[in-house]
Amino acid sequence: MAIDTTRTIEIRLSPWRMIGTIAVSAAFVLISLFITPAHGAIGEVVGGLGVAFFGFVALVALWRLLALRGPIVTVSPRGVRDTRLTGEIVPWSAIHGISTWSAYNQPAIVLAVDPAYERALKLTTMARLTRPLNTAVGADGLCIASQGLKMGHEALLETITAYWQRARGDRT
Repeated sequence: MAIDTTRTIEIRLSPWRMIGTIAVSAAFVLISLFITPAHGAIGEVVGGLGVAFFGFVALVALWRLLALRGPIVTVSPRGVRDTRLTGEIVPWSAIHGISTWSAYNQPAIVLAVDPAYERALKLTTMARLTRPLNTAVGADGLCIASQGLKMGHEALLETITAYWQRARGDRT
């Protein structure tokens, strides 16, 4: 199926996916709490890390569920915007490549953005904090995660790639 790359597509959060993320994270927090006293010092370290990590994931998901309104990802003939990364549209001309990356079964679309353009972007606090960490684990670019969105990873990747190729004049 061909994608109409002349229109603007707005992708919103899926409240049910976010509630699912919160529920799974809360379950892992509880599991981590039970690990802590049962296995001595190692259990305390592993359980404490589990509580911290999954608690953070649950809080971020809850914050996104309550605070983020309107489209999260916008794909248009001008470029792409993910409000979790920046409020600005990243023009297709500033994107040199598109790839995918995955960690813990959570895929992301990685946009290789011109370094000069990326330095000028006003990234969100979370994007600024996670950018160096993502680079360290092999995701060197702006990472658009489909987790929690109403559009799945493959459809989002296909859509972004089609718009980017059209902007570059690719006919494939």
